[in-house]
Amino acid sequence: MTRRIPIFEYNEELKSKKHQVYKSLIDGVTEAIKTDKEQIKLCEVKGTNVLITVGKQEWKDSLDSALQYYVSKEEYEECSKIKDLIDKL
Repeated sequence: MTRRIPIFEYNEELKSKKHQVYKSLIDGVTEAIKTDKEQIKLCEVKGTNVLITVGKQEWKDSLDSALQYYVSKEEYEECSKIKDLIDKL
């Protein structure tokens, strides 16, 4: 299955889109580990051809933030996925 990268408006507040951003992060890191990539495409700015990427050196901190988010939402299945990804790094 091809991964869909979320597209946001240039001036859109990403705080309201945390769920989409963190989902993209988890899917992107999962795919990157399998394919041995050094960075992931996190999201795209609509109409600009600008991609926001996250380099491998930032994955752990980003996943830690995602973990805190999912713990606060009590989505423990996602927490488990994130912990597994962190262990693989």
